[in-house]
Amino acid sequence: MKKPTGTISRGLPTDPILALRANELLAEGRQLEQQGKIADAARISAELVNVAPDLPEAHQFMGVIAMRTGASDIAAVSFERALRLKPRSADLYIALSQALLALQRPADAATILDKGRALHPNDAGIFRELGQAQLDLGQPAAALKSFSRAVKLQPDDRYSGHMASALATTGVPESGYVAELFDSYADTFDAHLTGKLEYRVPQAIAAILAEHGLTKGTTLDVGCGTGLMAAALPEGMRPIDGIDISPKMIAKAQERDIYRHLQTGDAATLLAEAPNFSGPYDLAVAADVFIYVGEIRVLFTALAQRLAAGGMLAFSIELSEGEGIAIRSSGRFAHSSGYVRDLAAANGLAVLAEVPNQIRLEREKPIPGAIFLLQRG
Repeated sequence: MKKPTGTISRGLPTDPILALRANELLAEGRQLEQQGKIADAARISAELVNVAPDLPEAHQFMGVIAMRTGASDIAAVSFERALRLKPRSADLYIALSQALLALQRPADAATILDKGRALHPNDAGIFRELGQAQLDLGQPAAALKSFSRAVKLQPDDRYSGHMASALATTGVPESGYVAELFDSYADTFDAHLTGKLEYRVPQAIAAILAEHGLTKGTTLDVGCGTGLMAAALPEGMRPIDGIDISPKMIAKAQERDIYRHLQTGDAATLLAEAPNFSGPYDLAVAADVFIYVGEIRVLFTALAQRLAAGGMLAFSIELSEGEGIAIRSSGRFAHSSGYVRDLAAANGLAVLAEVPNQIRLEREKPIPGAIFLLQRG
């Protein structure tokens, strides 16, 4: 009997019928994954590993599907098995490190990636993942070297460019990274953020505003995205004007038919130059915006200047354990409470509330943050 056709051969069963079945299962599983039928793909992956236990692609596929379902522990075991069978695969070093990072094991991820870069010294993906592991280990200098190496090897890698920029100059993101990120995310943004990531910041901000008696007035929604924040506000907080750096996010926000004015661009620039955003506003909101800006002094001052007397500024941050601003391996920035309070004082804003709040899930773990409510005198 002829050997089964396909893209794989090493590790297939010697029995030609089982080998043919393994090829069929792998093709079927990949097709199911592409169709988003992850439960069916998981069933196929289990059968595939049973039929072809020495096939590295079988264990790799099981690991990929396990990652899709959040089963990072199963993924790590699967990728480890695949790597033992295919020890020179750069893709498997990267996949295993991603599973280990999801399990909050950055030291183990760094060890694996060090082995990987010894074999593949010019693989940008390995250096990108190594930078993440080093940052999670609290090694920003080493992470900067890794991300810079990744950019040199793959200049169009916006994430690595963003991380290298933010580490080289505190709080400064790579130009274009955020816009590209959210443009690519626009179609699935609402479902993914509010579903898998359990994002509830707009509702939390709305509740704090109600507690402080702000239920009526004009609103500026900076970093409005698809309009989740505007949708959480009471109708009395209209008209609402929105700004976002992503054109595709603005298009989604337009569909809600909530906003008076919507415009794409850099918020600080638009607030300084665009007549539609001259205010004054009774409320300015920035839900999960500062975490993508980093150094927010210019934007913060622009927002404070657009508030009416007695107007309020409400926003969320991811909390930094240190002082000032920190970049995280997620690509987002964290700010310390002291940094925010210093900005508030410098701009004549009183702190009405600082409420601890879970921002979202990251690698199945809650990200600690805070919601601030400030008021202009």
